[in-house]
Amino acid sequence: MELYLIRYINKMLKKAKYEFDSVTNSWCASVDELPGVYAQADTIEDARSELAEVIEEYVFVSLQEGHPLPEFRSFRNVA
Repeated sequence: MELYLIRYINKMLKKAKYEFDSVTNSWCASVDELPGVYAQADTIEDARSELAEVIEEYVFVSLQEGHPLPEFRSFRNVA
């Protein structure tokens, strides 16, 4: 059984956009549906890992503040 949080993070990671920044010589990752969710690292793998952590923090803060999470309802009825 997979936790809803892990499912949500994985779903958002599939929507992530990655771009190499030649100025900083690093990979940048973001998710359009989650404003302010952004990560930057030397490798694309590290950027993805950091992005997962940022998404997790975003979820916790959103829940604490009572803000809706995009596409979160779609997991409610999943067995």
